Amino acid sequence: MDVPALQVAVDLPGQAGPSGMPARELSAALRDAATAMSASVVGVTRAQGGVPKYFTRSAAAAQFFEDVCAGDLAQLTTESQANGGVFGTNRVRAEKDGPIRGRLLAVALRDAQGTPLGTLIAGRLPEEPKFVPRDSRNLLAFAPRFVALLQTPAGASSSAHAEPHAPASGHDRSASDPPKRRALATLLGWTEFERTIRIRESMERLPGCVLYGDIDQLHVLNKLAGFAAGDQAISLVGSVLQTIELPAGSCACHLSGDRYTVYVPSTTLAQAMRVAELITQRVSSLSIPVQGVPTRLSISFGAALIPANEGGLSHALAAAEAACKAAKDRGRGRVEVYQDADQSIVRRNDDVLVADRLRHALQDGRFDVFVQPIVRLNGDDAVSRHEVLVRLIGEGGAYLSPTWFMSAATRYRMLIELDRAVIGHVLQKLEAQRAMLTERKMRFSVNLSGPTIGDADFLEWLASRIGGAGVPGDCLQFEITETAAVANIAQTQAMIRRLRARGVRFALDDFGTGVSSFAYLKFLDVQMLKLDGAFVRDLLSNPRAESLVRGIAQLGRGMNIETVAECVETEAVRVRLTELGIDCAQGFLFGKPRPIDELLARPGL
Repeated sequence: MDVPALQVAVDLPGQAGPSGMPARELSAALRDAATAMSASVVGVTRAQGGVPKYFTRSAAAAQFFEDVCAGDLAQLTTESQANGGVFGTNRVRAEKDGPIRGRLLAVALRDAQGTPLGTLIAGRLPEEPKFVPRDSRNLLAFAPRFVALLQTPAGASSSAHAEPHAPASGHDRSASDPPKRRALATLLGWTEFERTIRIRESMERLPGCVLYGDIDQLHVLNKLAGFAAGDQAISLVGSVLQTIELPAGSCACHLSGDRYTVYVPSTTLAQAMRVAELITQRVSSLSIPVQGVPTRLSISFGAALIPANEGGLSHALAAAEAACKAAKDRGRGRVEVYQDADQSIVRRNDDVLVADRLRHALQDGRFDVFVQPIVRLNGDDAVSRHEVLVRLIGEGGAYLSPTWFMSAATRYRMLIELDRAVIGHVLQKLEAQRAMLTERKMRFSVNLSGPTIGDADFLEWLASRIGGAGVPGDCLQFEITETAAVANIAQTQAMIRRLRARGVRFALDDFGTGVSSFAYLKFLDVQMLKLDGAFVRDLLSNPRAESLVRGIAQLGRGMNIETVAECVETEAVRVRLTELGIDCAQGFLFGKPRPIDELLARPGL
């Protein structure tokens, strides 16, 4: 039942209530937030306790808010503090398996030093629209106003649009005090950013570090979803930098477009790298709708020490930018560290030595191929399917996985050589088993890299080995990542057309991780979509991951394309994937990788 008159749980105008906040300004702030959020209720609590204050026109919403506060308010406060300052759920229940009672967003309110002041909460009833990322940003925009109110002494006047206090410089704390972490109040302009660093570096004995970040593939997002989507991505990343907790004294600047920089004072490269990794992880949890489908964002970072000389910041920023470019070259969504002032070495994890060992291993044939089964989740599979995985044979006969050498192969342009060696090895073994492959209906799925797809000589070589006296085409499937397909779209289409005519099948690997999978899917004649393992690992704990898996399953059925989930390790995940409509799966639950010779010798095992 609606309350006929305005319902605001604050004291009379002009008086300060038990909350210690000016009632008139608080009432206006709550009303403005509820209107802007299209929320049934907006309320605020104090970290020190006291009666929560809220605004609503609905008795049901008022009851919902009061029940939330009467429940585990401490846990809600902790969750909002631990999740970069924002916590949201569209499934608030009174009990574990009970009906949904409402939807909730919470923003942690903190002062410039990071001290908790309270929590700002917005709620909607079950029949109202779900909260989306845009709502989180809207509520975050009101946080400074409520921070100012919480910091205003009782009875003092306060502007309804007051800004929070300026961030503390961090120089006045005692040297014995432990370092604190806080969220940034705002992103600085370049002039203020540079001035802050210059002052801080002149006062500190230990130099600081600068981080250079660049949103990955923003140009692709702009092309597929429009510049408004790109602007939204830029805004989301900016919100992360403003709400994530950083070491005291840190500051951030939006350089331009998709580029950001962060200053971390009095730190080491290793510590700065951890800060950058925390930011990349938070950004990777964000998504932008592309043609109605949520698509994850990612950002790459480079880190560099600020040298103690004239122009130190400029030199450090250039070094960090070079490291950022290296991070993009090595797969995006990662952090690289610049370690040498002569601009010659970005940390490469010994890639030079690894590349040399890889080159000799390929020349000497010191590698082997393993296979892992791909199984059907519903019913029997007419085809015995396996993915091919390469292993180098190291010193002492130990097998080395791709995690050891793929970075070096990518950096030193050895992927074509690696792919040709592996595929040639596989085809040689399969040619010797032609009759058995056809009789037992076996199919082997092999990965192709982007450079290999773009190499015209490779396609000619491969086509000469398939069909006729070679390996039957219907015994082969090639897996192509989205990044490789988009970077070589014309070559990819040509390869698919030519080899499909010989019975070869194609799969789009790591589907759903980039911004262009869905847009390019209609141009690629693939028969299988392989979900990235990150979605599968989060399936039982992340509702967004489950929604995406369900959406991909529906997309696959609608386009008559099989769907495969990777990294399946538990029975509970297998059951949920089956319920969501995924066709096939692979992972340790169904079998660990084993040498291909074992399978070909005893294919029934």
